Formats: sequence, structure tokens, C-alpha cells
Amino acid sequence: MEIGLFYSKQNSRHRQAATFVKKAVKNLGISATILERDTKMAFPRLVVDGFDLTGKLAKPANGADTPISYEMVEKIIESTAW
Repeated sequence: MEIGLFYSKQNSRHRQAATFVKKAVKNLGISATILERDTKMAFPRLVVDGFDLTGKLAKPANGADTPISYEMVEKIIESTAW
């Protein structure tokens, strides 16, 4: 599995989301290559095996920075692994 993770390393919530992705991959025992790219984005972007799964993450309704939970990330990663 190849996971592309596009996020702003200056944003603490984006960094937390990246940590959640790495933790989920490890906890689920998935063999994956995680490609990280520091970008100026309003919301982290997650691409798994070429499929953009960003829409599965909770997006803010009003432009605010909505937190992403570990459980949300784990569910997305797990659903693409099998």
C-alpha cells in the first residue's frame, strides 16, 4: 500500500493527523510506504494507492480547522487495506 499524506507541517492539527496515519498503519499491521509532502493546504489530504480519500475525513463546514480523530483515520486506513 502507498499512502500519500499532504499537509502543512506548520499546522499542529495537520501534524497530529499525520501522526494518526502513521499510528494506524502500525497498529493495523499494514505494510505501507508513507509519502509525506509539506504543502500550504487548509486541510490535510490523504491519498491511498492513488485514490484521494480526503472526502472521507471530516471537513469543516465554515472554513474552521476541524480536528481529525485517530478513530476516523484508522477506519479509513483499515477500509482500504482489505
